[in-house]
Amino acid sequence: MTNTKFQNDIAIIEAWQAGDSDAFEVLYQKYWRKLYVFARRTTPSAEDAQDLIQDVFTQLLTQKEQIAPTVFSESYLFAMVRNKLLDKIRKQYVREDYAQIIRQTSTDADFSTQQTILTNDLDNHLHQAVNVLPEKCKEVFQLSRFEQLSVEQIAQKLQISPQTVKNQLSKALQVVRFRLREFATLGLFLSTFF
Repeated sequence: MTNTKFQNDIAIIEAWQAGDSDAFEVLYQKYWRKLYVFARRTTPSAEDAQDLIQDVFTQLLTQKEQIAPTVFSESYLFAMVRNKLLDKIRKQYVREDYAQIIRQTSTDADFSTQQTILTNDLDNHLHQAVNVLPEKCKEVFQLSRFEQLSVEQIAQKLQISPQTVKNQLSKALQVVRFRLREFATLGLFLSTFF
């Protein structure tokens, strides 16, 4: 199938959105190979690259009506492939992390039950300690320790100065450490979390 019927990508997308099934086939034939070559450079196998490109064209089909013909381009497709590659890499890292946790859990089964009980107990005490903090202090602590935001990010989010964030965080840490002193034997927790 040739694409002489269509002058450019805008015409292809407009025709496809208007119901011309040949237009999608033209689009597929025009870009499949280029996208495959691009994906193949960064994927471990030809099969993975093919799956990735298939996902891109499937996404195009499901988002047919949302595609702006004037925005669509070869770069648009390459960006879709890049995003699919990044998603795949992220998912792989998550899978590897979970596999590592499962391996570690299965080898430390006897210790893990005791550790789980201690962790749950400590978690309960930590939340009780945080709940007694003044409201602004509590909010700063939660953003810092639970959401992993930096001092600058917290200052921007709460519209306060970075020094105020540091002061509130220091105050919160003093209170929380004091209230968790019975868990001082868990030095690893205290040193890594605080």
